Amino acid sequence: MRDCKRQTMTGQAAIAALAFVLLAVPALADVSNGDFENGGADWIGTADPGLGVSFPTGGGNDGGYARLESDFQNGGGRACISQTFLCGDPDDGTECTIGFDFKLTPIDAMPGTGRIIVTIDGVTDVVIDTGTPDWEFVSYVVPCGEHTIEICLEVDPQDNSWVACIDNVRAVCTGGVPNELGSWSRLKSLYR
Repeated sequence: MRDCKRQTMTGQAAIAALAFVLLAVPALADVSNGDFENGGADWIGTADPGLGVSFPTGGGNDGGYARLESDFQNGGGRACISQTFLCGDPDDGTECTIGFDFKLTPIDAMPGTGRIIVTIDGVTDVVIDTGTPDWEFVSYVVPCGEHTIEICLEVDPQDNSWVACIDNVRAVCTGGVPNELGSWSRLKSLYR
């Protein structure tokens, strides 16, 4: 009898654990072509004179990537990629974690004269202004819903050249599992 009860309790515990996991599983958002394996498809690229946007098929943090760059004698300005995407349901009280891999390389530039600027829905959210020779990751949290993300290389008007590499743009919508008030006795009774 004891073994049967243990199996039943284990089965109930497994069902409860599965339900808990399913409720807390993050949902991937709809960032299209965030790994740039399809070049610039689904992204809008813009660049001021002396700056450029390209989508090389190799050399990224595994495969393709977005390359934002400035010529040495540029008048300053921005080269940007942008996309509008849906990250979860705004009515669920969830949050969206947006992140991407990046490298910011001064080719022939003074420190601090180039930076990566990330804008979400018209609000600047992240500024990266130090050169990074290796791929790094940055992420931050916004409410779930529809968002427009813009990632830019911004360069000051001087004789300098910068390259910003962007790859693996992703967004994950997660939500908390609601707390259920109860006592230890009530919890034990669920598994009997």
